[in-house]
Amino acid sequence: MLFKVTYSKVITLFVSIPFTVFAGLVHPENNSLLNYTYVRFEWEQIPDAYEYQLQASTAEDFSTPIIEITDNTLLYIDRDNFEWATEYFWHVKPVFNNGMGGVWSETFSFSTGEKRSVAETTIFNENQIADGLTVFGAFFNYFSAIIDRNGREIWNTGETDIVYYNSSPYVDLFGCYLNSDAENNLPGIVFSIDNEIIWDEPNDEFLHHDLFRLPNGNYMGIVSTSSIGSIPIGPWTPLFQQLGYQADGVTLEFPWIGDKLVEWDKDTKEVVWSWDTFDHYSMADYDQLGGTWDQAYFDLQYDWTHMNAAFFSDEENALYISIRHLSRITKIDYASGGVIWNLGHEMLSGDVTMGHDLGFSFQHGLQLTEDGHIVTFDNGNLSEIFLETTEPTSRAIEIAVNENEAELVWEYVLPENLFGFASGNAQKLDNGNMLITTVGGGGTSLEVDSSGEVIWEAHYNLSLPNGAVYRANRIPGIFPIAFCVIVHGLQTSDDQTGVFLPLGNTEVNFELFNEGSVGETYNYEFSDNMDWFSGQSGSVTLGAEENMTLSFTGNVSEISGGNLLTLIVTPTHRPELAGTINVNAYSGALIVDSNIVPHAFSLFPPFPNPFNPTTTIRFSVEKRLIASLHVYDINGVLAETLVDGWLKPGEHEVQWNAGNHPSGVYFVHLIDSRKDNVQKMLLLK
Repeated sequence: MLFKVTYSKVITLFVSIPFTVFAGLVHPENNSLLNYTYVRFEWEQIPDAYEYQLQASTAEDFSTPIIEITDNTLLYIDRDNFEWATEYFWHVKPVFNNGMGGVWSETFSFSTGEKRSVAETTIFNENQIADGLTVFGAFFNYFSAIIDRNGREIWNTGETDIVYYNSSPYVDLFGCYLNSDAENNLPGIVFSIDNEIIWDEPNDEFLHHDLFRLPNGNYMGIVSTSSIGSIPIGPWTPLFQQLGYQADGVTLEFPWIGDKLVEWDKDTKEVVWSWDTFDHYSMADYDQLGGTWDQAYFDLQYDWTHMNAAFFSDEENALYISIRHLSRITKIDYASGGVIWNLGHEMLSGDVTMGHDLGFSFQHGLQLTEDGHIVTFDNGNLSEIFLETTEPTSRAIEIAVNENEAELVWEYVLPENLFGFASGNAQKLDNGNMLITTVGGGGTSLEVDSSGEVIWEAHYNLSLPNGAVYRANRIPGIFPIAFCVIVHGLQTSDDQTGVFLPLGNTEVNFELFNEGSVGETYNYEFSDNMDWFSGQSGSVTLGAEENMTLSFTGNVSEISGGNLLTLIVTPTHRPELAGTINVNAYSGALIVDSNIVPHAFSLFPPFPNPFNPTTTIRFSVEKRLIASLHVYDINGVLAETLVDGWLKPGEHEVQWNAGNHPSGVYFVHLIDSRKDNVQKMLLLK
């Protein structure tokens, strides 16, 4: 029997009447509105059900089913058959171990929302595209969306005005939302694919550009800070003097806006660490060429540093930050807060010690690759000066830093029509390709291979100044964390549902499967009301589609009722998706169903089932006879003969080790000269 969990819930196996169906279907909830077309179906487990049949349709009578599948878990994700702005109906029914089907559940309905984007894609080399989906955020339309490689939109933020900033491989979604009533009108949030806010920052200061989770579980973001400084002498001097400022390069008279990195405690939201540009940069360094002082004349404040990205290296215990208006990248020691190095454009202070010849300017976004290289999107606002280009030119660049030297190891120069004066980012993908995003061309992402060939292209068709693509990233999917737990020996008899354990030293087993698209470490806690198992905990790391048995040994005593066993499984990187499995344990033997006659010709359900790689097959015969026990695969091909010959009356037990056979459905067939019986088995590796 299978429990499959993808978000926080409790599955309790207390069923007073066997075969009671569908006390509470989980997802999609009745009359719900979904903001995605990859639809996750989940339903309650039915005692003694071996598998389930699922139907979904646009017709309430299911006369034209869109999907009609059989699944032996409690979860099914459809990625192909649902469209936007449509109402759907669905129901499920169980199939029991004896092969008989149950009744259909009541009919549930859901609708999909409106499509938000008008993205289009072009594929140049299907075989070279990196796996996954592409998520992007749109300023100032205030929405975000996910598209597949064919440009099909499969998720969006609906009417919530959420702008995507970044994500982790586990699809933690970070961003902000427009809140016109707040003093700081773009509060940073962590949100789910259902657009539910998982965590939000205190909004005491103006957070912008980035928010992310640290390895210690706390959150870090970029907020604005300010100080009074002078107006340096330059071509803009007369403009400020006309406003009544001294503008002499000395008088402290004008607000400068800098940036501060802030770490918030994940629980209390108290500031536990911060780093301020005013404490670590010289105000003698400022942009003289990019027009920021001309803009200050209109804004009546100077946007000095404009930090737009931060990246934490757990291995180095260091932070990397991108400072747009200084055309600078800085590495910071997290423990001390000290600057390890600055690279980029040389300025008056002399604090930038390397990378002067790299030529990047007004860069946006930041990534640290597995080999320690820095990836950023060089907006190139000053490329005509720094790189002597004939027109402003944007690039994706990869930089290697060795001690006190920085080297450009890869670049891709965008065509002039894709110049991105603001926003954008570059992401090194798992297959070595680079995903490059620019506001140029109405918002464009290019996937480029290491030789500079364009593999894939997306056009978001956003119009400036009313819309701009902020960033885009390739993510593994919208359901990367999905896991299930098989309770070995879960049975139902009369009014009792649970596991039946013999007295004394006993082992109870749960099979944990990682069915997500990424590897994950799962923490677990196991306990029981009668303290048979004395509380046990631990963790296991599973790759995608891997599984492991969690075995707990205890001392079972005789009781008149049930003993509640509780297993809590928590994914390390997505703790909010924790699942709790409650199952009642009974001491003593199971009361055998009355329709099974001892020593009749019977083939009992294999246990465990599903299994990996060994299962036990029990059967009985009523008299001495010649019989055969064969295992066949899904195609009817004989996989193994377990018994072939004379058998004495009574019950028999055979173990089948399927270690040399592939995963899949198998059938065990008991046959004599007059009768036969078949049971289905599922081998999961």
